[in-house]
Amino acid sequence: MPDLDLFRDLLTIPISQGDSQESGRPAKAFDAWIAQELRRAGFPPDAVWPRLRRPRVLAEGLDRLEASVERLRQQLDAAEERTGRLRPPELRRAIRDVERTMPGTHEAYILGDFYAKQIDVGMSSWQRGPDLLISTKSMFSAYRKNLKNRHEEAVGEVSSLRRRHPMAAMGYAYLVRQNIFDEEGAYAILYDILTRLRRPGETFDATMLLVADWPETAEPPAITGVYEPAPDLTASTFFTDLIDAVTSRSPISEHQPVRLRRHGAPPGGLPNDNAFDLPDENDV
Repeated sequence: MPDLDLFRDLLTIPISQGDSQESGRPAKAFDAWIAQELRRAGFPPDAVWPRLRRPRVLAEGLDRLEASVERLRQQLDAAEERTGRLRPPELRRAIRDVERTMPGTHEAYILGDFYAKQIDVGMSSWQRGPDLLISTKSMFSAYRKNLKNRHEEAVGEVSSLRRRHPMAAMGYAYLVRQNIFDEEGAYAILYDILTRLRRPGETFDATMLLVADWPETAEPPAITGVYEPAPDLTASTFFTDLIDAVTSRSPISEHQPVRLRRHGAPPGGLPNDNAFDLPDENDV
């Protein structure tokens, strides 16, 4: 059950500060909420990006290296409190260099068949490659003028990424304002686009449409509601379809917290995470 109240609160922050769609901050609120819902589903907190801390994008598994470097720095701080500044000073500089050169970024670009595409929300590991790739779009005006371009972009994006990463689960999430219903035919066109983008075996595994509403006259403006106008494009359906796609395309040893939250433990329990590792040469 996705927490739409949390999304309303997150979206209110940029809207109340007067940030427009062009600023990108409402879109970042959308991304942050989707990432949080994936964490609630059981995916590792630091594996889903954007993360809750910088760097916002980090491949799954590197968070353990990040934590080790942090513990090393904390131990160094504690030792210096007890004994004074440690020698040589190059040790601290070396630790800072490791922190600065961690391969994390504030944006994620995934190589497709033809070009690298920026992905808004996702999860990838060194071992498995991309597990989950989600693109988000927000549009608050001039719907019919821009919908055709957004559709063409989405088709090209998913086609390029799907050819290189056929096992990845892919989603497309759209956020609009209540005023979409005031523009004749705009909602019907967007609904048709999002439905077509989800045809099995061709494009995205899941699509979602949310409608936010806020009064222009309020000072400061605040989100009064977040709605799901189409029963087949709800947040619940979106996350269910994506999570099912991720788990069905992964061995039973992967994503176990997600499986347990979704379906509980099977008879006899789940296998250990390393149950399918190749045997050690000494055991052969």
